[in-house]
Amino acid sequence: MTTLSPEVRVLLACVRFYLRTTTKSEVTCLLALDLNWTTLLQTAIDNGVMPILYQSLKAIEEDLVPRAVMVQLQTCNRMNGLHNFSQTKELLKILAQLEKAGIDAIPFKGPTLAASVYGNVTLRQFNDLDILVRQKDFWQAKAVLVAQGYQSSISEVNEIEMFNRSLQISLSQSTPEVTMLNQRFQPSLLHSNPERSIDLHWGIPPRRIWKSDRFKRFWDNLYLIDLMGQPIKTFSLETTLVIQCINVAKEPGRRSFKQICDIGQIIRAYPDLNWQSALELSSELRSQRLFLIGLTVTRKLLHIPLPQFMLEMLMRNQPSDESVFENDTLGESLCLRAPSGGLQVWWWEYTHQLKTLDQSWDGLFITAHYLQSFFRMGLSPSERDRELLPLPSELFFLYYIIHPIRLLTKYLPLGKSFVRGNKP
Repeated sequence: MTTLSPEVRVLLACVRFYLRTTTKSEVTCLLALDLNWTTLLQTAIDNGVMPILYQSLKAIEEDLVPRAVMVQLQTCNRMNGLHNFSQTKELLKILAQLEKAGIDAIPFKGPTLAASVYGNVTLRQFNDLDILVRQKDFWQAKAVLVAQGYQSSISEVNEIEMFNRSLQISLSQSTPEVTMLNQRFQPSLLHSNPERSIDLHWGIPPRRIWKSDRFKRFWDNLYLIDLMGQPIKTFSLETTLVIQCINVAKEPGRRSFKQICDIGQIIRAYPDLNWQSALELSSELRSQRLFLIGLTVTRKLLHIPLPQFMLEMLMRNQPSDESVFENDTLGESLCLRAPSGGLQVWWWEYTHQLKTLDQSWDGLFITAHYLQSFFRMGLSPSERDRELLPLPSELFFLYYIIHPIRLLTKYLPLGKSFVRGNKP
């Protein structure tokens, strides 16, 4: 069990208090500890839950919180609200342009999740905007964004690679308004992006083995919400719950405390969730174990109550390898940190995928995918090769020799000693 710092214990207690899974007295007992308030605030900001910390401490109204801390939190909360309103206006403008071009689009996460789940766009931290379009409309949608001043920072070749591998590309835009907002946000460290960004998706991939026709399921049972006075279609609550649970479970090394809080808030705010619909969707996406792992992590960390039949299902589907629940510095059962380094990450992601399969034979497809990506990474020349050693076009074939040698020297100790020579 990880020993939690007093600041992390207070943050967890405040989130649980917001979700009504702990009492005011339990929070006030922790507030009496010797706290580093700067660390507490920064931890909340870093984990995307500053508005929740502010709402909880404001509701407690105890003299145990220094006035200067509450003033700082109030300032951060107001700046976050200003940023969120600006981003929401931008989202509505982009959706209008896509509709004008005849492109169906679903906004998700960001302001739509804040409005539908928290009831207010100011109650959640977010930076980027996320928009899902159909695969056939993807490149036309990108052209609409480019016409609005958004640009990709990568080459067309890498864009196609991202389109196929991650089912999305990122585009960004710099405007005087964004520059002004970021200059004002800098002291609070809330939003450090110098540009406004949009992630344009045609799918949401928890599994490498998904077929593109499964993404059609996301377009069913859309949910109409009010976003700054405009009716906007987004994912149903059950679809949002499945997506957030999968995101929490699929990459433990990048597990987001904010997304865990989103899951808790969905369950708390909507006690009449259609759990059967969520289970059916996760099963159709071949990701039911990931869905259940996400629920388990949330329940353990935030003490969220679940229906009895769901608790029984979680018990029946506990992973045999408990590493999917290993701890990190934030708290109980939160996260297993991924290794850094190309081949290590590749192997770590591959083995984690195998541990969380719904059906064992899916491992064959995952293995084939990772072998294909391994050989592509090992043999295909990259822009980095051309930067290190510019060659004329007639000698391009040499990059197929240079690329694997460069990777060996970068990732393998044997390769490094071979290239550098063994010292006597």
